[in-house]
Order: sequence, then structure tokens, then C-alpha cells
Amino acid sequence: MSNPNSIEDSIPNKSQRELGIIEKLCSTYGFVYCCHRDGRYFFHFSEYKNDIQQAKIGDVVEFETTIDKRKQKPVAVNITPASPEIVGENRVEGAIAVVARQPLNNGFDHLNYMPDGKVTYVKKGETYFLPYGISDLQDSSKVVQVGDQVTFNVSQDRRTNQFFARNIVVTQKGPPVVSTAKRFRGVISTMKDSFGFIEREDALKEIFFHITEFGNNIAPNTIQPGVEVEFDIQNRLNKDLASNITILPKGTVQFDEIDTALHIGRITQPLQMKTKKSSDMLSGRLLYDAPDKKMSELPFGERDRCGLYTLLENDIVQFVIARDKRDGMTRATQISLLDQSFLKTKEHREVGTVLQLVDNKSGYIKCITSDQVVPFRFSEVMKDDFQIIEGDPLEFSLALNPHNGDIPHAIRIKLLTKDNFRSMINDHEFRVIGVVERDAQDNHTSSDNKSQQANGNDSITIPSSRQHEPGVIRYFWDDKEATIQFPTTNISGTAALFCGDKVEFTLILGNKFATDVTLLERNRLRGWIAIIREGKGFIEEANVSGNIEPILFTINSFTGDNVQIELGDELEFSLRKISNRLVAENILKVSSTLSTLYSILPSTHRGRVVSPVRLITIDECEILGRIQKITDDGTPGECYTYSITGVKNKRVILLPNDAVTFSVAVGRDYSKRAVNIVLENETRKGKIDTVKGQFGFIDFPCEENKKIFFHNSEVEGGFELRTGDEVEFYAQYNVKTYKPCASKLRRINNLQRPDRLITKLKTINFDANTRQKLIIVRQPRNADEKSKGFTNARVERTPGVLIKS
Repeated sequence: MSNPNSIEDSIPNKSQRELGIIEKLCSTYGFVYCCHRDGRYFFHFSEYKNDIQQAKIGDVVEFETTIDKRKQKPVAVNITPASPEIVGENRVEGAIAVVARQPLNNGFDHLNYMPDGKVTYVKKGETYFLPYGISDLQDSSKVVQVGDQVTFNVSQDRRTNQFFARNIVVTQKGPPVVSTAKRFRGVISTMKDSFGFIEREDALKEIFFHITEFGNNIAPNTIQPGVEVEFDIQNRLNKDLASNITILPKGTVQFDEIDTALHIGRITQPLQMKTKKSSDMLSGRLLYDAPDKKMSELPFGERDRCGLYTLLENDIVQFVIARDKRDGMTRATQISLLDQSFLKTKEHREVGTVLQLVDNKSGYIKCITSDQVVPFRFSEVMKDDFQIIEGDPLEFSLALNPHNGDIPHAIRIKLLTKDNFRSMINDHEFRVIGVVERDAQDNHTSSDNKSQQANGNDSITIPSSRQHEPGVIRYFWDDKEATIQFPTTNISGTAALFCGDKVEFTLILGNKFATDVTLLERNRLRGWIAIIREGKGFIEEANVSGNIEPILFTINSFTGDNVQIELGDELEFSLRKISNRLVAENILKVSSTLSTLYSILPSTHRGRVVSPVRLITIDECEILGRIQKITDDGTPGECYTYSITGVKNKRVILLPNDAVTFSVAVGRDYSKRAVNIVLENETRKGKIDTVKGQFGFIDFPCEENKKIFFHNSEVEGGFELRTGDEVEFYAQYNVKTYKPCASKLRRINNLQRPDRLITKLKTINFDANTRQKLIIVRQPRNADEKSKGFTNARVERTPGVLIKS
């Protein structure tokens, strides 16, 4: 295949400007990455010559570069959207070399998908091959085959300079192709990073393959040992390898003819570990009574066992005989260990419980008799379709692992029944793992007098006025969930325990208290401050989906002195349960990790607040609100939840039906939330309810009250506000008290007398005899609307006599 760079003359070069991809978009600026050289440039939204709201990360653009005069750094200017591909105008004649296959939805990357079809053509004596896909055929309903004559346009991906065939039209059908190549079948036996080996069905040997021979439409995670395949054989560099591999349904490939008669035998040689010098796949040996009443020996391999657990010498096993169709060799298969083997060999067996599981592949067992912790692997469990959980009773043997410093590990593991386990552990004390459901200071926590004790890096808040009331630990025993009490005097290694802490304790049958309670893992939670009022507030817990229960906290629960907190700050804390209510203790302010929990989509939407984050009463709140999306035609759309962390200006107060703009963020669990929430019009309107000296209240529904506080220092223009005045203002949370308050007040109506005075004037300012009425044209104020009018004393003036001012 020749390099197709010589066909660049078929594609016009329209511009000498730089080509790049939008890499990042912020509020008013972004970054663009150059495609053809290593360069990342800053740009301002004003330099984008199209609607910036339509731009998104990954868009291809053209731009020019210049030097920022202030920072002396290169920046991108005069940015315009560009097509990621250039299609040549001239049609090229060629032929189908490889027929493209239909892409399968197996989880591969559609964006970076490389089509597997090929067209070939000759130009200036050189042969070129260009890839194409099913979508590149103008009539995709017609079936094409190798040799069909076609015409097409040559296109070039401007980002990668890769050439493709587009708009393919079949001009002449080629002669029918009769495939004479023999197809082979087998099973994948070994798989490495990008290559592996297939055990052939037709011959007793393996053949090498590379993962690219499966084509681009097969997801890599589906290529694994045990998958049955069909393939061709090619000779490259004097070595056979599999090519053009396709996956077959399970059960298609059959290597053996199996006799269903059961036999019992004894292991004389266990399986040997494979080495480079020894590649014998049937390294195991067993003896059994043959039908002719003579002792016969049969080999067996790794795949002939019913399980992956260890088989030892002199084990009594059950098996069937298989005959290989390729060479007629017989061997033992479907080998399973019999229980009578443990009695005959007098193998020492241990009893224990599952202490911890690791990645559903391995774990640790706590021995009952020796109080020893040993590792184990799931492959050593002698049962199919098992599900092991922490606390399960097990019977096992111990073996030394020479590859891990001769550390003992559990092998040949059996699941025990409850009755068998009870009989084995009778009169034994054993350690059990549980979780603290209620700490030992429930219903009597006092944060006024507290002391702290450090356990490693753990700082514990201990109430000084605590009573010795026992806590509760929840654990599993005999496949059942159970609870046990523990007093504070039975805690060892730490000063206090909190809700959710993972502990280990000694359980004695018949004893109602747990003894020697030891902390294994401190349950430290994370969350964000959602509401603050008068020295206490509520926390939104992180990594919790669905109905989130608010967690109460007080300022005194923070570790450290003079801790400054704001709405939306991220915290780390321990948990208590006081009067069936969750309370945060030992609170520590930490750096924000919110950007790692959610991915913000680039689009911006309009919406309205359905229900805001608000304080209902002093002990009840809603820490999650809802925003409904408004479509372009004004119809209501999907609703999204939001919290205080999603509001850009966290001091602004959101109310029902407020018009907002927002973005959508997707979490790790694919849940969606509204973020970057901005109130479109922060100006509020209300009527002065009361004025008391230097402050007052506005009739305005906000959270738990129907009125909002204001101070005269926030009145613009120096006007003296009176009851009944209509004003415009900004509703925000106070910086110090976090209570709702009004700022930047402005009167929007002329001052009017109260209704009671206007009614009285109508009655006293009307002369029934003369039919005349006193009408107030202007209130008694000067023209500046600030100082009071009629302040000078009025005296009767004698005609012709001037009065000194």
C-alpha cells in the first residue's frame, strides 16, 4: 500500500489559516488546540465570528494567531467554524478491494471509528487503498462485492490528514468471487493485552492471533479466553497466524467425545505450573480401575477440573473419560474432589469466617481457633454459583505460598451450614466485624464543654457530660442481621465511636454486650453546607442519590479556632444520631471536590424555579430544589434537581417561578442536576410594612417569614421610607447572620397619604354651602423631594412694607 500523499492535488487548499479544535469553554473565554502542530491558544468569546452559544468542545475551527500586548503570549483571534473534512470535487475510478461490514453496537468508540472497507485505484503507476464504510455508499441497499468497479470522491480529515473514499457509486459489477479458502475453528485459550492464542479444533496445537484481526467493530472486552471463533490461516515470516476472525455461538466447537460413565480415581501427580521449558497441557495424572479390572493411568489438564481449586496428591476424585477427536487420545475430565478424600488422607481442616472481600476475586478469612487472618481466592471455593458475603462460615485447609514469602493462604474451601458451624465453634470466642448503628452518646450530646483526643490523624470531639449509655453495633451472624450493645468502657484504641464506623469486636454466645470493640475504619463523610442560620445549619451529604436527609450541624462542632464558613463550603465530618436525627460532629472544612463528581454539559438552558432550597422552620428544611426547563417555544420541559452548590451567586435568594438560566451536569451514577444557576432578574418588588428607627420590614414572602428585613443604610438616594411605599430591592442572605435581607432599596412610587387619612380629608375638606373641596396638589415637601416643606414661619405682611429675609 502506497502513501496517498500524492493525491493531495485532488483536494483544494482553500485557506492558509490555522486549523484547531475547541478544547475548553469557560464563562467568557476558552482554549483551542492546533491540529497540525503542538500549540494550545487562549481566545476570548468576542473573537468567535459565529454564535458562541452554539459552540461546543470538540468543534473544528479556523483561526489566526497574534501576540497579546499585555501578557506577550500568543492568542487565537478571528475564529470561525470549519468543516472537519475536505471532499475533492473530481470523481475517481477504482474497484472494491475489501467489502465493508456493518458496525455492531458492542461498545466500541463510534466517534473514532475507522471503517474496515477498502477501495483501490491506480494513479501515475501507483496503487492506492482508501478506507470506506457502509454509510459512504450512495445506495447502501445494494450489495457490493470484491472486484466491483466504482467511482468516488477523495476526502481528507483535516485533523489527522487521513484520506477516505466518499460518495461511492457502483458503475459495473465484478465477476462473482468463489472462496476456496478453508475456514478453521477453535477456542481462545490465552489472551494478553493485544494478542493471544487459539486452540485449534482440527489439530492438537495452538495458533497465534492479533486483536486487530477481529475488525474494528468488535468490542475488545468481548475477546477473552473461552470464546469460540472461526478464522483463516495466513503465513507471515514463515509463521502461521489466524486472520479474519469471527466469533461463533457458544457450543459450536467440540474437541472431544465424552463418555458419560462416572469413574472414581486417585491423584498421583497434581497439575504442574507451566514454564517456558515445560509446555505440557496435560501435566496431571490419576489412577483408576479400568473395565478390565486393571489399574490404568489417565492424564488431565487445567480445563478438565470442575473447579479451579487446588488438587493434591492422593486426592479421591470423580471423573468421566473424554476422547480427543483430533488424535484419539483419552484423558480424564470433569474432575471433582470427593468429601471422603478428607477422611482418608486425614487432612487438617480449619474453621473460620469471611473477614473482608476484595474486588469479588479474593478476601481474608479469620480463623476461629488460632485467631489468624489468612488470604483466599474465590477460585478455591469448592462450589459452583456461590455468593460469599462477609461473615460467612467456611471450612478450609492452609497451604504455604512460595511466591509470596511462604505466607499461609486458604485452599479447598467449603461453605458450612449453620448447624455444622455452631457445633465446630461451640464454647469459642471469636472476632466479628460490624458497623456502629448508634454511638454510645445518643440523646445526650453537649457541645458546650468538649475535649479532643487524637488517634493517629483522627480528632475526636467528646462531650464532657456524657452518660454511660450503651451504643449499638449491627453485624451479620448465621446469614442473619443482628445487633449487639456495647458500653463505652468496652471501647479500646480510641476515645469514641461514631455512626457508620467499621469495628471489630469479640462475640461470646449468650453474652448481650460486645467486648474489646476496636475501630477498623473511621466513617468520615463529605457534604456541603446547604443552609446556615443563627449558629447552626444543615449539610447536604455527598455520594447519596434519591431522597437526601439533611444533616444538622452547629458552629461549635467545627475543629479549629475562628473557622470561616460560607454557603456551599465542602466539609468532612463524622455522624451521630441524636433523637433519631442525624447530627454532624468533628467537622473539618476541606478543599472542594465537586468538579470531580459531575461533568458539566456545555449547553445553557432557560428555566423556572419550581421549588427552591429553603428553610421551612428552624428544625426543618428542603436542601434540594427543582428547576423546570423552558424550551425555545416557551413550553415546560424536563425538571432537574439542584442544591446550593449549583447556584453561582450563593447569597442570592431563589423563589418559586423565578426565571433562571442553568446548565446540566451528569454525575458518576449518570444522575443529572442543574448547575451554574443564574437568576435572570435579581430585582424584587415589595411594599414597606413597618419602619422602626434605622431598620424596617418589607412585605415580601421569603422562606419561613412573610417579611424581609432592611436597614436604612441600604436605601439609595437618601429617601425616608414610610409605611406603604413600594420599593425595588435585591433579596440576599446576610454575610454575617445568613438571614434574608434586602439591599439597594429604591422607591418606585410617589409618596401618598395612608388610606385612613385620605378618607378623612374627603369628609373634613368639603364645604357643603360653597360646594368647594380642598385638593392637595403636592405633598408638603420641597422640590428636591428630600427636605420637608413649609418650614419657614409665616407672618402677615403689611402692604407696601418689605420684610427682611
